[in-house]
Amino acid sequence: MKRILFTATLILFAGLPAKAGIIPINVDVTREGNYYRWTYDILVQSDTVVKTGDFFTIYDFSGFVAGSGVAPEGFAFSSAMIGDTPRRTLPSDSATIPNLTFTYTGCDPITGPQEFHGFSALSRYGHSTSEAFTAQTHRQRDGVMDSNITDTTTPVPCVVPEPSTGLLLLAGIPLMALGYGYRRFRRLNTDVENFSNN
Repeated sequence: MKRILFTATLILFAGLPAKAGIIPINVDVTREGNYYRWTYDILVQSDTVVKTGDFFTIYDFSGFVAGSGVAPEGFAFSSAMIGDTPRRTLPSDSATIPNLTFTYTGCDPITGPQEFHGFSALSRYGHSTSEAFTAQTHRQRDGVMDSNITDTTTPVPCVVPEPSTGLLLLAGIPLMALGYGYRRFRRLNTDVENFSNN
């Protein structure tokens, strides 16, 4: 019976897909002078190998301050308006907002699962939105190049929403009622004064 249960467990776990790729696991925002430093921590997942030249990209990082990118040892920072984008991923990517890319430059492959901290850049903005995050890596089991896409948090300007037409109409109704009431009051006063004078 134990052998049957052990075999069934092996079959069950063999059928489950292993987690692969790089994902963001934490984003910190701290004030730095007139700017905000956005710091990203990542997880190299199980069944993932990061080889020299593999990378991850954070898309549409609004308010990027040129020259402010920081990468931990073994990684290089770069920025571009489009890409770098791994094959077989289709992130939303504005051609007018910079992307941040961190590329592995070390010689020894990184085998997951492992966490890495301290990927950062400055932005003029401290407000956040959700944008795409992609990564190019390799699979542990067969060495084939792999890619993944998910979401992360990025800076965005603070935008005060304009009131909708419906709200303006709703706000206008009480004002119209007050104006109508005031005119009625004036007319009644005039009628009373005319009546008194007669």
